[in-house]
Amino acid sequence: MSELAKAFVTFLILAALSIVLIQIGQRPDTATSNTGTSGANTATSTSLFQRSLVQRPLSFLSSAVALPHNIFVASTANVRNYLASVSQRHDQEEVIANLQEEVATLKSEQRQLELQLENYRQVLGVRVFQSSGVIGTADVIGISSGRLQNTMTLNKGKNDSVVKNMPITVPEGLVGIVTEVSERRSVVRTILDPSSRVGVTVQGKAGQGIAVGQLDGNLRIIDYFQQDTVKVGDLVETQSRKGLFPRGLPVGTVIQVLDNDPNSLTTEFIVKPAADIQNILAVSLIKPL
Repeated sequence: MSELAKAFVTFLILAALSIVLIQIGQRPDTATSNTGTSGANTATSTSLFQRSLVQRPLSFLSSAVALPHNIFVASTANVRNYLASVSQRHDQEEVIANLQEEVATLKSEQRQLELQLENYRQVLGVRVFQSSGVIGTADVIGISSGRLQNTMTLNKGKNDSVVKNMPITVPEGLVGIVTEVSERRSVVRTILDPSSRVGVTVQGKAGQGIAVGQLDGNLRIIDYFQQDTVKVGDLVETQSRKGLFPRGLPVGTVIQVLDNDPNSLTTEFIVKPAADIQNILAVSLIKPL
């Protein structure tokens, strides 16, 4: 038996004894109502009380143990209610934990649906504004940027119909071209790669040239056979030269026109890419020409 239980039992015993002593020590009201009564009357009252005590032993015993019994019953009820509340609280905590887990699962599913919807929107945008040859999207799972190359790795490969020389784009503009393909992965050489070569033209103007990647994140347009004057702010897009990219894919915006030899038939200028290539999360795949 624990110390708490022993203390509780001792309390009950002492309480019962105290009540018994109080009952024995009490006197009938008639003995106290008349303070002038003689000693004989007092003795008579005591005798009457003692006879009453003997004649009604069950009533006396009942009144003597009623209080501790009630305390025990109340204590038992309180303990029972406490245990019930603890059990109920445990059940509520379990329900709350299950609901929180369900909410987390639903949030994860919602995010996946949002990403899927984003991919569908991207495919639709590319199909409408760039090329009807778009076949789907892929996530960018790696980017390699350095002095000698600028590439990205996609999470799709041959098993997803990705092939070499497949143009890669986003709704903002051209990203690059697939150069390596495995079963489940593919590598893209971006237009910022120094070895990248993309045939381009200025939108709405006659002429064509080649976009070369630079380490500063811009493109240098070289060998541009100019028939119309190129100005800062002009839009640059792909053309069918070399037959690698569909015509009309956005490439970027002219930010600087370089000084050229007046006798030269070509000009050079700097273009800021339309796509933020270093921060792309997903790309669209276009059938190669």
